[in-house]
Amino acid sequence: MKTQGEIIEFVHDKGLVSTLGGSELPSFISGILGKPWKPSAKGFSGWLDWWSIKISGQPVAQVSRDVEGRKDILATRIFRRTKTFVSNKLWPILDIIVKHHQDPAVKQQILSDIELKILETIETEGTIRTDRLRKKLKLEAKENSSKFHRSLTNLESYALIVGVEDPHPEKHLHANIWQTWDTRTREGKGRNSLSYSEALGKLLVKTIDSCVLAREDQIPKWFEWSNDMKQAKEKLLSDGAVLRSGPYLVSSKVRDANN
Repeated sequence: MKTQGEIIEFVHDKGLVSTLGGSELPSFISGILGKPWKPSAKGFSGWLDWWSIKISGQPVAQVSRDVEGRKDILATRIFRRTKTFVSNKLWPILDIIVKHHQDPAVKQQILSDIELKILETIETEGTIRTDRLRKKLKLEAKENSSKFHRSLTNLESYALIVGVEDPHPEKHLHANIWQTWDTRTREGKGRNSLSYSEALGKLLVKTIDSCVLAREDQIPKWFEWSNDMKQAKEKLLSDGAVLRSGPYLVSSKVRDANN
């Protein structure tokens, strides 16, 4: 991919795209390089493979920020708790899953006290940057850093909150601007009358479609709600929407395209 337009089209075509790679999903970076790329033990030096590349005249990092800040694409951590671009084509499906986890009883089961406080604060503020969020919660002390950022990641993995890097930070400050799922997606969700279990099935098919070929034993590691997805997976297999080939699952669309 050589233009920002091609990247945007790629995300909407796939539905779910890993930002860096290293998972079953197609990768933003691999699409730019035209070859597989995975984060490695080389650390920052491994980033040099793509760090200097420019897309539509802009550095890759800037293009990535622009993409995640669009009204029709967001970045979250629903897949393997890693940063993933999600097209608005999937938002109506994901909205039903998020709504399920917004239920007060479910929230109490899956979230810690600090995660509940973070979520409530973001809901109240509407939009708030990371540093101000920490200050609001009195979690500025260094010993709270790990717990605070782990809590943000957990909330992202349920898509209860969505962040985008501040495009105009103060000098030497890199921070996300946080919103709840409802605030971030209110213009692009549309309506969907699916049940929670039906939405899980739809999301699983879309994800397998994006991956093309997925090891069945890895699927329980994909989403925080994977335990709820077992029944949905079996129904998809029974209905023929997903096919089993040895240790792999593939969507019927791939089979139909090859016939």
